[in-house]
Amino acid sequence: MENQAVKKEGIKIVRQFRAPQTLVFDAFATPQAFGEWWGPVGSELTVKHFDFREGGKTHYKMEGNGHVMWGLFQYRSIHRADLIEFINSFADDEGNIRTSPFPMDFPLEIFNQVTLTESNGITTLTIQGHPVNATAAQEETYFSIMENMEEGFNGTFDKLEDYLRKVQS
Repeated sequence: MENQAVKKEGIKIVRQFRAPQTLVFDAFATPQAFGEWWGPVGSELTVKHFDFREGGKTHYKMEGNGHVMWGLFQYRSIHRADLIEFINSFADDEGNIRTSPFPMDFPLEIFNQVTLTESNGITTLTIQGHPVNATAAQEETYFSIMENMEEGFNGTFDKLEDYLRKVQS
């Protein structure tokens, strides 16, 4: 029997929003909504291509703090209004997967699963992610910056909360 290393769990963040589950889902599902809240605090997002369906892709540019970065979502599974699975990657301006723009050996692909549930008008969003097709060194880098990634996602979800509050008022 082969000796297989036990994989560490990746990132997991749970947030609650005072909004209907369908509204939270739709914040991911339209380019206008997605462009308003996705990305770290202090960044501005421009959607270049948006094809929100299984097998589709979203290509976007983030600008902020003197940096310009491109990103790519490749959607794997979408179940309205409770599941979105996608591979997230850094990209170039043409939508090709590329290495991290930061000086680190970061995985080229990160699998993310977003699940949504609603109870009494409160929607719980859970995002879980982990590297796929990564080298041991890339996985080590991923796990070494877990705290920074959690901080980034929490800032992004603060922006989602602001967006949801705005569209409900």
